[in-house]
Amino acid sequence: MKIFQPQDDDEGFATSFTFDDSDEQQNFADFLNNMDIAFLKSKFPVIDEGKVRYQTGFVVPRAEEEDVEEEEVAVVEEKPKRKGKKVVEESA
Repeated sequence: MKIFQPQDDDEGFATSFTFDDSDEQQNFADFLNNMDIAFLKSKFPVIDEGKVRYQTGFVVPRAEEEDVEEEEVAVVEEKPKRKGKKVVEESA
């Protein structure tokens, strides 16, 4: 498997994976599906011995910033309220 990881400033690019054989490709597709990671199957141009051929691979899009922020939100536990008497000052 070969992985292309774009730089942070490469807008519009996503992580892509190409495979040496169809078994490796199928195993990785099963892994991504089990992890609920969305991916697109695509063909990439590859130069092999001076000739252009196309190799099948997967593209995993970047997560939107909104999605990432939602995952990072901490769960706040509600604290039980204390029952007690309130002291009220009376003015004279």
